Amino acid sequence: MSDYSSNFPTQSPTFAFDAKAGKLDSRISYSRSSGGTYLSNEKSLNSENLLLQSQDLDTTWTNDGSVGIASVTGGQTAPDGTSTAWLLTTATFTGGSARIQQSIPISTNTEYTMVAHVKAGTASHAFISFRGASTQSCSVTLNFSTQALTNTAFSFTNVSSSVTALGSSWFKLTLTGTTDNSTANPNVRIGISDGSAVAANGNPSWNASGETMYAWGAQLSSTNSKVYDSPTTTQISREYSPLLKTASADSPRFEYDASGNSEGLLIEAQATNLLTYSEDWTNSDFTKFVAITSNAGIAPTGELAADLVTATSSTGDHLTRQSLTIVSGQTYTMSVFAKASGCNFVRIGGASTAAMPAQASFNLANGTVGTVDYGTAQIEDVGNGYYRCSVTGTAASSSSTHFQVRLMQSDNTPSWTGDDYSGVLLFGQMAEQSSSASSYIKTTSSSVSRAADSCSVVDASLFDNGGGTIYAEVTPNNLGSTFSGIASINAGGLSDRVELVFNNTAARATIVSDGITYSTLSGGSYTAGDPIKSCLTYATNSVSYYVNGSEIGSTDTSSVIPVINTLSVGNTATGSWPLNGHLKRVAVYSDSISETSAAALTS
Repeated sequence: MSDYSSNFPTQSPTFAFDAKAGKLDSRISYSRSSGGTYLSNEKSLNSENLLLQSQDLDTTWTNDGSVGIASVTGGQTAPDGTSTAWLLTTATFTGGSARIQQSIPISTNTEYTMVAHVKAGTASHAFISFRGASTQSCSVTLNFSTQALTNTAFSFTNVSSSVTALGSSWFKLTLTGTTDNSTANPNVRIGISDGSAVAANGNPSWNASGETMYAWGAQLSSTNSKVYDSPTTTQISREYSPLLKTASADSPRFEYDASGNSEGLLIEAQATNLLTYSEDWTNSDFTKFVAITSNAGIAPTGELAADLVTATSSTGDHLTRQSLTIVSGQTYTMSVFAKASGCNFVRIGGASTAAMPAQASFNLANGTVGTVDYGTAQIEDVGNGYYRCSVTGTAASSSSTHFQVRLMQSDNTPSWTGDDYSGVLLFGQMAEQSSSASSYIKTTSSSVSRAADSCSVVDASLFDNGGGTIYAEVTPNNLGSTFSGIASINAGGLSDRVELVFNNTAARATIVSDGITYSTLSGGSYTAGDPIKSCLTYATNSVSYYVNGSEIGSTDTSSVIPVINTLSVGNTATGSWPLNGHLKRVAVYSDSISETSAAALTS
């Protein structure tokens, strides 16, 4: 392989921008009249389990032996269909309490949520609890027959609980409480109760020998997630993911991928989220054929804002949908953030594919696009099991249809028998008139728009009106028939400009002076999501255009070089062809660099 770096220009650019710096050059004028979201390089705690052996209740967990739980028997059928649940059997009754327990590392004055799954054998009640010291605890007791819950708290505050009926007579218990100022003997407990009051040490009484109860899937977290999404063995679980942040108006957005690699400065056109209540599937604007648990899991924003959507035990379609008005001939993209929680596939798109032919399946287990029935589809990894799934299509009629999200257990198999357990965490649904998914826009009771990004430099000293070079590297989010701007040096309009653009058929470089086009070079083939490195080097009698290391074209005919004073970044001089992607680098040279250097820069 040749050493391209040795062929780089020897002269320095008069202007250079590299997004890796994470800030704008002071000469750049940047604006966006509204806030805008972006995936940052900051991390947030997305899931956590402070318990060990969360599905092996005979390891790490201890019991009271002869005065409590006599045996813990594995190999039982769990809510997820595996043989990982356990049967707890009480000993000969001599007093004390019947529970298994585990010591835990918790902090004082901190809110925690415990999740555990229980099922009645012959026992009438189950309980779960956690405590900081021997007389400071919180607990919840479940009456298996009535599903009634009883909370108790000793020195703990903000105690609350919930129960969710699952398939095969299982129940998911959640318990939230804030610890006090002591953690002298912290532990969690799962056990059998007779329904009487729980003592300050976190133990209820029991009064029958040989009673049984099934238990599975225990979790304790400071994220307060009500989803059991962090099974453990010999180590606690803590998973961090990139933080989806909101930049204030006129603040640039430097975006990163799920692995923390810089993608560049995000530049987008104006966009509108046409759907309402983008983070609340419990709202009446949705038609639901699923069970919804509001704010059950941590969303990409780092907040407890993702809804758990669960397939009920019926046979058929398990979906949620919302009305969407479309206009014939217009292109729409529908998207949602999704994370598997027992259900590994979703299918999203128009409910009426005759009106809105956009529908695709997505594998949330491995982050791939499944069957695409209509339109085009993309999936983006946003960290810790979350994927942004999107599908694009052109409306075939002007009508009111629905955007729907359908849960599936296998690719393109919409009808199946649910189990009241398998589900998906959903967050941030969008439908926009666009050929790709733009940055997320939150809505409540009405649609919301995000303003376009504008980025430029006005400085005549950067340019030599007898010739020069412009280089840029961008990554487009989509490729459509409409051109998107890479960079343009101009006089504030279209009459005098040196311009780099691209669309789905070619990249193009154009030189226009006093309204007359003197050079147009175009060609190449490009893919959305892949970098486009382009360089135009120009002088009065020599113009060459290189993209991704290859010469697109050149001319030695006389070209009139325009008088220019402005660099427009990620757009054209008029701002009508926004990039809709990421700008990584841009450089302006006051000289026409060699073709060898142009090839090296773009390789």
